[in-house]
Amino acid sequence: MRTIFTACAMAVMLLSACAKKEEKPVTTGYAKLLVDVANLPGTPALEVHYQGVNIGDAPIQQPGTRVEIGNGIKLSVYVKGTDQLVADTLLNLKKDQLSSYRVAYNTELGISGWISSKPVSPDSNSVQFLNNLGPAFKAYAGYDLCLFYYDINTGDFVDIGIVIQDFQRVKLTPAAFSLAYYFEPGTPMFYLGRLKDKATGQFIMMPSGVDYFVFDQTAEGATVIYNLTDTDGEVMAPAIYL
Repeated sequence: MRTIFTACAMAVMLLSACAKKEEKPVTTGYAKLLVDVANLPGTPALEVHYQGVNIGDAPIQQPGTRVEIGNGIKLSVYVKGTDQLVADTLLNLKKDQLSSYRVAYNTELGISGWISSKPVSPDSNSVQFLNNLGPAFKAYAGYDLCLFYYDINTGDFVDIGIVIQDFQRVKLTPAAFSLAYYFEPGTPMFYLGRLKDKATGQFIMMPSGVDYFVFDQTAEGATVIYNLTDTDGEVMAPAIYL
């Protein structure tokens, strides 16, 4: 009987030891975040939240702030001390990854959102678009922003294949587009925009009788926001340097 009891006890101990051996220690991975702020006039103090927790004031610069990795974790930027959201996004950071983000905020210009944090090639521009068009455009249920360049050899407007669907008022486009700066060596590119009425599929005609507007020429290698405004329906697209 004692032999049977001893054998059973040893079997239980062996199973327990195997179970413990198979258990793996829980480890947590970490990454680092950088959050820069565009140098725009009138930008208030901002703060950064990660997983709903305030992790510091923006900008967060090198070497970055250490955060726990995970899937679908929200990164948010707020006006400091308020619930005024400036920008947010969902992250899926990897272990030891260093991720960089950049935000712009200016209430006077209606700018609030993420902007490109990547270096810009000297032969291109990084651009985003902001719809600050006035009452003349409220008559349209919806419209798209279509981009073209002017071919100085043929005089044609060439579609470059960039269409911002449902171009929304007072909302910065989340994506930054890289546009070539030169048409040919030594000659800058001239870009034009057209607004397409979603109801009719036609480009919107302005009071002057043209259906296009010209984007401001910029310096090469610039990061800019084109702020679309109008005077009684005549569209202008000045550049805001970031």
